[in-house]
Amino acid sequence: MPTAAPKLQSNGEATEKPQKPQANIGKPQTVDNPALAALQLLLRVENDAREATNVRELLLLIANETRKLSRSRQIFVVERSATHRFKVQAVSSITVADSSSPLNQSLERVLSRLDRDGRLEEAVEFRTTDYSGEDLGVFESYPFPELLWVPMKSRNGEVFAGMLQARESSWSDRDKIVSQRLAKTYAHAWRTLNTSDRPRLKKTILRRGGAALLGLAALAMFIPVPLSALAPAEIVAKDPVVVAAPIEGVIERLFVEPNTSVTVGQVLLSFADTTLRNKFEIAEREVSVARARLKRANQLAFEDMRGRHELAMARADLSLRITERNYAKDLLDKSVIRADRSGIAMFKDKKDLIGKPVAVGERLMELADPGRVMLRIDMPVADGQLLKPGADSKVFLDSEPLAPFGAKVVRADYQARAVDGTTVAFRALADLQLDGRNSPRLGVRGSAQVYGENVPLGLYLFRRPITAVRQWIGL
Repeated sequence: MPTAAPKLQSNGEATEKPQKPQANIGKPQTVDNPALAALQLLLRVENDAREATNVRELLLLIANETRKLSRSRQIFVVERSATHRFKVQAVSSITVADSSSPLNQSLERVLSRLDRDGRLEEAVEFRTTDYSGEDLGVFESYPFPELLWVPMKSRNGEVFAGMLQARESSWSDRDKIVSQRLAKTYAHAWRTLNTSDRPRLKKTILRRGGAALLGLAALAMFIPVPLSALAPAEIVAKDPVVVAAPIEGVIERLFVEPNTSVTVGQVLLSFADTTLRNKFEIAEREVSVARARLKRANQLAFEDMRGRHELAMARADLSLRITERNYAKDLLDKSVIRADRSGIAMFKDKKDLIGKPVAVGERLMELADPGRVMLRIDMPVADGQLLKPGADSKVFLDSEPLAPFGAKVVRADYQARAVDGTTVAFRALADLQLDGRNSPRLGVRGSAQVYGENVPLGLYLFRRPITAVRQWIGL
């Protein structure tokens, strides 16, 4: 066969073109081009979506990986039911989306309003205030007002899900195009997983027992087991002493650092006392003047009837001046706050207090005994029925995950409160059972497992689906 002619160098000598080594084929190459790097990231995310083994894995991929390409700050993956009801299935940086979260419920209502306007079929950009309605209070505290809805459609063109992306700046055409492309990939993967799981589930049921196994499983549903639930927990001080402002004024100086030990009688802080000191000195001088008037009235009482009349008035005036002086002295003494007990002075930062004008009774700090602690539990609303006085609990602290503490619920709130800005929960306090161990450090967090009464195993396993069905059908 004819061969290629060798390449001539400038000196007329023939040299062959060097061949590229084949050893590096298949090795990852460093990408310096930002556009090429973005393209590789897009291809990788699309490949991960197609290789997802279940819908839950796909939802977490959509909520977290899409942000790298669309430059979103937070993504809510929403599913639309056959009855056009919306439900947030996944949220960026959150393992499980809480259906009782005020923000999630508000976004679901916003999408319902968009659906009524017929704007869900295509990608649409809007602000939180455009469709807020009665949820305006929730969105006023939400830091990402610019929203982008990107639908996911079935084969017949019907919207069955979508991505609601949020950030603080308006959306560019490039971000919209990337989001729409990814939405098509996600929709295809979602449809594939939904259709492939059904026959696999049927085969598994038939393969593992048939009617006999189903009968045994039905009987097992009546086995009594203790109802339990997990909730975030934190170690807090037991019966801390609240240090409140005894007078109205401006804090001039703090003598202790945050979270340091103090002793009884130690000076904690002082108020600006210029006005109080001057009032006390004026009151002291008025007492001296009143005493001089009383002495003069005593002398006149022996000589003149008019002096006897002035004597009673001088005594009353002296008593009044002494009372005013004592009141001014009390206010001056209260301008310096001392510790009533030994413990840890708990407050955030000295900068937050120095120079701050405070009113009478305003909380300044707490004095806590590090040896007297208890457990604070924030139980989600769905499991609030477990919080009864005397309920047993077990707490797994992040600092000691393999050595749990026992605890017993002492009291619980009857009104839910917002926790961490997004979750509504009932707050409860529980006494720790140390069993000779050292008290855990104040502020340590963990997870508490609260136990309730015995219930059938079927109710324990399916109480969440039962609750969801009950809410859906309205019974």
